Amino acid sequence: MSSNSNYPNGFLGGLTVRGMPITLLHPGNIFWVNNSSVLPDKGIGGSNGNKGTYHQPFSTIDYAIGNCKASRGDIVAVMPGHAETIAGAAGVTSDVAGVAIVGLGTGSLRPQITFSATASTWSVTAANLTFYNLQFIAGIAEVVTMHNVAATADCMSWENCWWTEGTGFNWVNAVTMATGADNSSWVGCKAIGADANNDAWITGVAHDGFYMDNCYVAANVAQTTAHGLIDSSGNMTNVEIKNSSFRSNIDAALWVDFNGAANGGVIKNCVVSSLDAAGATSTGDFSGGHFFECYVSGEANAFGVVGGGGVVYNDA
Repeated sequence: MSSNSNYPNGFLGGLTVRGMPITLLHPGNIFWVNNSSVLPDKGIGGSNGNKGTYHQPFSTIDYAIGNCKASRGDIVAVMPGHAETIAGAAGVTSDVAGVAIVGLGTGSLRPQITFSATASTWSVTAANLTFYNLQFIAGIAEVVTMHNVAATADCMSWENCWWTEGTGFNWVNAVTMATGADNSSWVGCKAIGADANNDAWITGVAHDGFYMDNCYVAANVAQTTAHGLIDSSGNMTNVEIKNSSFRSNIDAALWVDFNGAANGGVIKNCVVSSLDAAGATSTGDFSGGHFFECYVSGEANAFGVVGGGGVVYNDA
C-alpha cells in the first residue's frame, strides 16, 4: 500500500519523478537561508554577501525575500537550526507576492524566529504568501503583535507553524489582521500562551474566507481580561473552522469571538476546554454562522455539545 508524504527532510541528493528533475517543475528560484553552525558538505557559513545557494546561503530571511521576484513562485528555504532575532517594527517584511517561506527540520531544529522587543513585528503586506514549518517565539514580555498583516495580504497560507513564548515572556496578540486580509488558511498550526496578558492568537476586524484545520490553541494561564482565542471586531464570512482544539483557563471564556452581527460559515468537529467554575460551559460568538458537532468541557464533570449556536451540557 502506498502513502503520501511531504518529505519534511527534503531531498539533499535531488529528486527525479518519472525521469524528470523536480526543479524543472518549479517555476521560481530557490534562495537558501542558514546562520547555524551546521553546514552541508562543501558549504560555507550564511552571509548576505553570499549567492543565496544551498552551499552559499544568505543569513537572514528578510534579505532572501528582497531577492525574490513577485508572483514567480519563488521559495525561501530556511535550513534546520536557523535562528533569527527580530529587534524592531517590520524587522522582517513579506512584501513580495507569491513567495513561500519554507522551514526545514523538525522539533527543536525547525527554524526559530525570536521577537526581542515589545514593538518587534514581522510585517506581511503582499498577497499569495505561504509560511511553512516556522516557530515564532516571544523573547521579551508584552510583545504587542508578532505578525502585523496588512489589508493587501490576501490569500496567505500558514502551515505547521508554531507561536510560543520564552520562559517569563509573552505575546499579547500573535497575529493582527487588517480589514480586507481575506482568504487566509491555517493548517496544522499551534499557538501556546502561558501568561495572564495573552489576548488572542489571531485578532482582526472583518474578513472574508477564513479556513482553519487541525490547529491547537491554548491559553494556559487565566487571562487578566477574557479574550477570544480567535477574535474579530467585525463580520467573518465564509468561515470554515474544523478538527481543531482550543483550551482556555478563565471563567466564561470564548474560544471564537466574532463580534459582527452578520457572520457566515461553519465551525465543526472541534473540541473546547475551559475553566468555568460558574457552570456556564463556554462556546463562542458566531452570530450568523453555525456550529456542528463541537464538544465543550468546562466545569468539573461537565461536558456539552454545541449545535446551532447554543449549548447543551450535562453535570455528572
